[in-house]
Amino acid sequence: MYNYIFFDFDGTLFDTSEGVFKSFDRVAEHYHIELADKSIYNTMIGPPLRESFTRVFHFKEEELAPAMAVYRDYYQKQGMFEVRAYDGITDCIKALRAAGKKVYVATSKPEVYARQILEKQGMLELFDFVGGSDLAEKDRVNKVDIINYVLESEGLSDRKAECVMVGDTHFDMDGAAKAGLDTIGVLYGFGSRESLEQSGAKVIVQTPADVAQVILEGN
Repeated sequence: MYNYIFFDFDGTLFDTSEGVFKSFDRVAEHYHIELADKSIYNTMIGPPLRESFTRVFHFKEEELAPAMAVYRDYYQKQGMFEVRAYDGITDCIKALRAAGKKVYVATSKPEVYARQILEKQGMLELFDFVGGSDLAEKDRVNKVDIINYVLESEGLSDRKAECVMVGDTHFDMDGAAKAGLDTIGVLYGFGSRESLEQSGAKVIVQTPADVAQVILEGN
């Protein structure tokens, strides 16, 4: 049934926590923000920076752009490359491509960063299109906007029944639902089974190999 596979980035393709958490630390240090428990960082991977910075750091609208600049000062120089591809994810994507599937990235991470990381990891050529947010995270940032951007860019707006979103958080599930796509939730990333179930994931799997199996056996 699914011929067009949309993958989230953070928590689905890559464990990006090391570089992202260090970048969050730079922001907290710069603004003298003390967090009682840094495990809250786990909830900040996936949603747009603007949303996370408002919710966790309590920045006002006029403070967001300067704070994002502090974050990206470290992230652009070093943090974005402190990532690890999940075990089996490359094999998963290659199996899908070998079966004739088209494979895309749909991420709230700025598109330019996603492409740079994929290129550095030698994985850029595995994807037919990489869709992400605009750098300012203003015009194209929410997951539904990213998914619709990929759909429109690839001429898939009338083929949604053949598309599926693979992601690790409720942001992926919610965005896909709003865009009219089915979903596969993964448990190896930053989300939880409970949140994936509550956000309506059609299928929930444990590993990247399971993702390929579900898609290929369902066709």
